Amino acid sequence: MAAMSKQAAQLVSKLRAKSSTSRDEIVAQLVELGSEAVPPLLRALAHKDYKVRIAAAEALGKLRDPGAIPDLIEALSDSSKNVQEAAAEALTRVGDAAAPALLDALIGKDQAARKWAAEALGNLGDESVAMQLIARLNDPNVEVQRAAVTALGGLKSKRAIEPLIDVLGSENVELARAAAEALGKIKGTIAIEPLTTALSSPSVDVRAAAAGSLARVGKRAVPHLLKSIHHEDYIVRRWIVEILGEIGAEEARDTLIEALTDPNERVVHYAAIALGRIGKPSVIPHLVALLDHEKEDVRCAAVQGLSSIGTYQVVQHLSQMLEDSDWVTRLTAARGLGQVATRTCVEPLVKALGDSEWSVRRHAAASLGEVGIKKGAAGPLIEALDDPKPSVVRAAVISLGQLKATEALPRLQKLLKHDDDKVKLAVQETLELLEA
Repeated sequence: MAAMSKQAAQLVSKLRAKSSTSRDEIVAQLVELGSEAVPPLLRALAHKDYKVRIAAAEALGKLRDPGAIPDLIEALSDSSKNVQEAAAEALTRVGDAAAPALLDALIGKDQAARKWAAEALGNLGDESVAMQLIARLNDPNVEVQRAAVTALGGLKSKRAIEPLIDVLGSENVELARAAAEALGKIKGTIAIEPLTTALSSPSVDVRAAAAGSLARVGKRAVPHLLKSIHHEDYIVRRWIVEILGEIGAEEARDTLIEALTDPNERVVHYAAIALGRIGKPSVIPHLVALLDHEKEDVRCAAVQGLSSIGTYQVVQHLSQMLEDSDWVTRLTAARGLGQVATRTCVEPLVKALGDSEWSVRRHAAASLGEVGIKKGAAGPLIEALDDPKPSVVRAAVISLGQLKATEALPRLQKLLKHDDDKVKLAVQETLELLEA
């Protein structure tokens, strides 16, 4: 035992190593020693070097010794935020035994300790502490409030829904955003209307968080979203159609088709993408009608929607859009043909290998590999190995491997001397594949 204690003390003294890798190795050795390492690690929590204190907290957390709880609680007030975070993570690892001390810290005088205590309690997953965390929503420190909000979301406590709805209306953007995210984790239907209201927040972060949470609530949110689809604010309409697409709500089909005629092009854009996500061939004619829209952004969204449907029926339309004046739309069409992946996709993709925009050529090359049909594709891909853009060459190399095009071996061997390291790496991997 004495020998192990001495070894532990010696290892702790080495935690001052400059290399993080070395410190990680030392921590692993200390954990193997077990309880004998705890006393010197507790002393190391007071070391003048914050990196040593971080490593000590990490090791104590992995040891899960309840005897370390008081010192780790004290470390929540450390002068270094990194040490504070390491101590909070360690207390979470210790588990339920740390809960009483964390609850005491939650109402203590130190703001940092209250914040980290709230976060650790949320990570412990014990819903019985929800009421204490709800009380911290009125903490004088905003950071503590935000930590409590996040913790309540992690606990998924239904009791927290109404208090979090109050926070959702906060003028503090960070608090409102955190509340929106937390409500999405809890998935309570009572939060659907407030989250929909938050879609008109002046803050894009709050709007995005509210949208993400409504998508998590899922189909239960659809009826309310459909009622709000004609909102006077186009920003709200834009988010609603996107959410409906994320949910994949087939009952929203007619509403989304109607949204394709919205006066705002951003609403039309997201409605087109949403219709594609629903994935029914019956919407193809409605998306095709947008392919000659004057706004390139709308045309591109229609192409994306058609690509998501993924049936052979869209190949003709995607092929047509490879001639579009907008290179982003052409790129999206090339990528979409790779998603559809039928034999009829090969010819238009080969043609796209000659596009004036290199990124279109790159996606055309990659999509030929996704289609997986060697006939008619291998030869043009070998020719694409002479493309002046390394990204195009790399995509062609990878696709030749996917197609198992052994006839490309001589040409690939020459590319081992290519100037671009990523190309050389792709060539090496493809040669191993083909030669095998």
